[in-house]
Amino acid sequence: MGAFASLSVAIRTANERFSGTGARPWLVVNQRGADRVNCPLFAPTTVGELKRGQSIYTMHSLRDMPKTELADDQVDPGELYVRLVTTSTDLWRPDLIMVWGWSREKKTIPLALDMSPTFTLSLDPREGVSSGHIRYVSKGDANTPIEKLLLVVVTYAAPYAGTDDPIWLRVVTPDGPAVHQTISDTPQADLEINTANIYEVPVDRPFTKKEAQDDAGEIRLGIHGSDKWVPRTILLFGLSGGTDPDRVVPLVRMCDPGPLSADPTEGAPSFELPLE
Repeated sequence: MGAFASLSVAIRTANERFSGTGARPWLVVNQRGADRVNCPLFAPTTVGELKRGQSIYTMHSLRDMPKTELADDQVDPGELYVRLVTTSTDLWRPDLIMVWGWSREKKTIPLALDMSPTFTLSLDPREGVSSGHIRYVSKGDANTPIEKLLLVVVTYAAPYAGTDDPIWLRVVTPDGPAVHQTISDTPQADLEINTANIYEVPVDRPFTKKEAQDDAGEIRLGIHGSDKWVPRTILLFGLSGGTDPDRVVPLVRMCDPGPLSADPTEGAPSFELPLE
């Protein structure tokens, strides 16, 4: 048993009136009866904002935090309790929350995922609650059927790094295409400079990580158009369990893949996403 080196959080705020906030919530992770992590969501590594319909992505280095020792072994639901805490009366309503850890030995391990949180955070009891629990989720294996994908991307904070062109995601297995989806406009600031985006990608046919790892398998990301996009981080997760997934399969963890563009002088029209 080792310890996580980092903890990551991806959150999308509901696209409803008054859902966004200027507050600075905290993340608390309790493991085996003790609070192992107690940290603000916003840090120097955070990209995005908690405005209506927008997303954030942040990664905390646990090695920089005093008295933090979050074990990287898989724990039972009763031994892990992850929650968001607010210190403000400024109401906030998230509509998708995912938390995962990373260790050098065990790589990515999902800890919590809620695709439809029912709580609203606020210190004003007329508007919400001071903290909300994020549903426990287990790590799927290479044979877990993947019924939906969750794509998290961060765009570089550099001139001309953002794009107005749509991107696409394709998954091919030995039995043929399993996913071929264009990611079109959403309420988020899609693929703009220095933004984080979270996309739920439907699956045409359930598949497994093992099938994607086959010599005839492939996961590929591309762009429709010559308006260059420069991603900084690409994260892809497979979800299993229907409307409220109970298993998450880490698929891709990629940094600095290079620019995408249909113009060969600016980048590649697509690239393969290596499996973790």
